[in-house]
Amino acid sequence: MKKLAIACMLSLGSVALLHAQDTTPSDRYQTAAQTPTQEPKSDYSDKDVISSTELPAPIQEKLKGQDYSGWMISKAFKKEKDGKTMYAVELKNGSDTKTIKFDADGNVLKEKE
Repeated sequence: MKKLAIACMLSLGSVALLHAQDTTPSDRYQTAAQTPTQEPKSDYSDKDVISSTELPAPIQEKLKGQDYSGWMISKAFKKEKDGKTMYAVELKNGSDTKTIKFDADGNVLKEKE
């Protein structure tokens, strides 16, 4: 009988311990869950989407060259910055994607894969 009483006490004690545990997430997890994920800000966040035919002729000629053979224009953007017009062109080749930034004269400013 004594063993049964001890077993019951241990069972009740373990149940009490389980219910006494703090089940709320820590502040670190709450902050991460409450903070919306933000995408990195693009240089072209204030860009205008344009068609590929609206790109200046020097850029169109550059894209037809050997450096970009096999790549297709998927998106084109125009942006005014510091009084200068810049263009960004997103190219695709199968599952590969790259973005090239040009000035209005067709000079490559930046290329990102």
